[in-house]
Amino acid sequence: MRAGIVRSRSRARVLLLGALVLQACPGRPDPDANVPDGAVDATPGDSAGLDGAVFDASDVASDSPSDATVARETVRAMDDRGSLTVGNDGASLRLVGADGRTVLATADGVPWLEVGTRRGGASRTNFHDVRTARPPGVAWVAPDIVSQRVDGETLALASATSSLAGVRVRVARIESGTYSVRIEGDADSVAMLRLNLGADDGAYVGFGERFGGTNARGAIVPMQLHLGTTASGTNEVHVPVPFFVNSRGYGVFVRSRYAGAFDIASTRPSVASATFEASSLEVVFFVDPDPINVIAKYTRLSGLPRLPPYWAHGHMQWRNAWRSRDELFEDARRLRAEGIPTTTIWIDNPWQRSYNDAVVDEARFPDPPTMFSGLRALGYKVLVWHTPYLDAIDDDGVPTNPSEALFGELRTRNQLVRQGDPPAAFVSPANTGNPGGMQANGGIPDFTQPAASDLWTDRLRPVIDLGVRAFKLDYGEDIIQEVVLQRPGWSFGDATDPRVAPSLFPHWYHRAYRNALDRFAGGDGFLLVRASSWGGQSVCDVVWPGDLDNDFRTATGGNVGGLPAAVSALVNLSASGFPSFASDTGGYRGGRPTREALLRWAEHSALAPYMQLGGGGESHNPWSYDAEASALYRDIAKLHDALVPYWRALAIAASRDGTPPVRALALAFPSDSGARSDPYAYLLGEDLYAVPVVEAGVTQRRVHIPPGRWVHWFSREAFTGPMDVMIDAPLGRPIAFVRQGAVIPMLAEDVVTLSETDAMDVVDARDRRAILRARIVPGAERTARTADGATVTARAEGSSVRVAFNPGTDATELRAEIDWANRMGAASDPPMSVSIEMGAALVSAPIADVRAGVCSGCWAYDSTSRSLFVTVRGSGAWSAR
Repeated sequence: MRAGIVRSRSRARVLLLGALVLQACPGRPDPDANVPDGAVDATPGDSAGLDGAVFDASDVASDSPSDATVARETVRAMDDRGSLTVGNDGASLRLVGADGRTVLATADGVPWLEVGTRRGGASRTNFHDVRTARPPGVAWVAPDIVSQRVDGETLALASATSSLAGVRVRVARIESGTYSVRIEGDADSVAMLRLNLGADDGAYVGFGERFGGTNARGAIVPMQLHLGTTASGTNEVHVPVPFFVNSRGYGVFVRSRYAGAFDIASTRPSVASATFEASSLEVVFFVDPDPINVIAKYTRLSGLPRLPPYWAHGHMQWRNAWRSRDELFEDARRLRAEGIPTTTIWIDNPWQRSYNDAVVDEARFPDPPTMFSGLRALGYKVLVWHTPYLDAIDDDGVPTNPSEALFGELRTRNQLVRQGDPPAAFVSPANTGNPGGMQANGGIPDFTQPAASDLWTDRLRPVIDLGVRAFKLDYGEDIIQEVVLQRPGWSFGDATDPRVAPSLFPHWYHRAYRNALDRFAGGDGFLLVRASSWGGQSVCDVVWPGDLDNDFRTATGGNVGGLPAAVSALVNLSASGFPSFASDTGGYRGGRPTREALLRWAEHSALAPYMQLGGGGESHNPWSYDAEASALYRDIAKLHDALVPYWRALAIAASRDGTPPVRALALAFPSDSGARSDPYAYLLGEDLYAVPVVEAGVTQRRVHIPPGRWVHWFSREAFTGPMDVMIDAPLGRPIAFVRQGAVIPMLAEDVVTLSETDAMDVVDARDRRAILRARIVPGAERTARTADGATVTARAEGSSVRVAFNPGTDATELRAEIDWANRMGAASDPPMSVSIEMGAALVSAPIADVRAGVCSGCWAYDSTSRSLFVTVRGSGAWSAR
């Protein structure tokens, strides 16, 4: 969108939410909402300063069990990895590891479970605010006795002092080290449930796409979008995930799609609580001494992530708005001329005749078939922008564009999302202006109806046939839980409960596009999405965080957040089952970033599995600043693309077993207390360590070196942790380290695109598929495996280094770069010889020839970097001495 549209876009969001306020208050009283003033409160330990509304005892469900005679009963699930014990005997929930160590328990004097009761259950019109300790009209009761032990796994709970209908709690083992607690209350009397856990000194990471740092201790974290105080008018909760992992070796997942919020030692410093607007709830506990395994267990349970296509790892570029086909091709050719490797170009809004009609606007982009074939010839894949809206018209209106015509058609078929009582087609007042925005107020297809979803899918075929291979799916967040504590009153064709629809709508929306790529592109494509929820990683491919600030602001004081927010989102999402993320390099809000902000952001983006350039303002093209900026950006982007084989291996592991590719330092090194000191440092897999510069005007950064020996990617200086050190950070040189022993697979140096092309002057990955580079810091034996099955194994042996190469289906030539000075346990004397195992010596040759693969079975030593370069073809092992 153009800079001018950015402003109207923000206004549109405010207008939309304002209209929902009006539509959510139909003027009809809630038959269950007769809540007179009163003064009853059964919540222990609530602090002042929260919502202090109280209620009348007459509104609370009664009928306490009369057979409440058995106290201090417990139920337990256990296996060789640990156990979970639940009861009502004081310390009533306890998670224990395999070594007998208690990793999680309730806080002293605080009940593990509180039941929010209300006559009639949850209100049908009023939202019970999960973010506050005492929502109006809800009485909190803590079960304190066991009325009945139903069986070896189930307890029926009650209260000896307060009115409480029977609540059953069942404990079960899901798999080794994974346990479930099911809480089942009467829907006619239970409106909310709250789980209280003891807060500890570990780092709380996850909760989905969270911008405000990587440790949530001290924060209240809602699990749904609300009106907020940021520049967008919302609380910026685009991808909520009710799961966190703690560096002490456990995780908690509230497997619910109802509204909820976590309070991590914010209201009560000793308590981490989860409050959900539900009468029944399942909470899953994970225990493992390695927090990374906890994340993998959770991810497998909630849904393994999709594996994006290989080419999605390549650098991407876009503009806020392309004014013409000539401007589009000007950038496409300039990227090649500047040597900036790029695989995908995004055509953002506007590009269609009318809003989401999926037909190319030929006034802006003449002759679409030739345009798309021209981009393919230059080695580009193409992505286009889309949203789930149609221009709306009045009942008696005459359509003036294809979008309006489709809106009318879906309205006639009753295939739009509806709202109100009686239900009528929801129409948003949002209007993002021209060109390219909604021409009128917008309606939303009801994707729960197969006919509507299939119609939306089929309409995408023409642009896919032209060559579109990815969709940027904006928004998808209008189906919200509440507006000023009023329920909007959604209704859907499949009768989905409107209280869970906000969590599910993004999946329905995205599925229509996934089906299109599967049916019409053979699955070759990816979805870049803004909104999702737990399990959405199985539908979408890559998350982008929407409109971040274009600078170094943190997500505080009403700021959406800039570069620090992007880093936080990346790390938290990877800990929440979403391994793929790409922020706008340079941000969006505020327009064109400063030169420094662009390059610092690029340093971060390059050290992530997906990298894209673009955002607000005229463009983020680095050559628009100066020649040096373009050269620096080129080198940063080349580093990212060189690491594609490494990124691919991480993505494959995530899709197979849930192992997160990006790891908060505190989770990667849970026994290192210093690892919790830097919220912006993270590991990529096991062997790369990235420390982004997230402040303006700095040229040095304090870095915590974690346990082990780590070698700076550029300076080759080695550090043994744990320790803190000041590291020089010149602009354009990311702070990155390689673990001792690492074997980092890399692409050939001259590849500029991962998309196949026959252009003679464009080197694509297919042209160099036989070549595999590897950066090696010799240590204990390690093996790297690439997507095509090639393996490189290396180890230090005294003063020598042994390397073995097994070709894959593509890679048959290895170009190894060995950090000779930093090989484990050896002096830095130059190598004297390189010999094939049980065979002849390799030939010494000029460095340029060895690195370019002009020779095979050859080696060279660079005394400046103190690196040994070796090129071999075919399988075998060799040693350097």
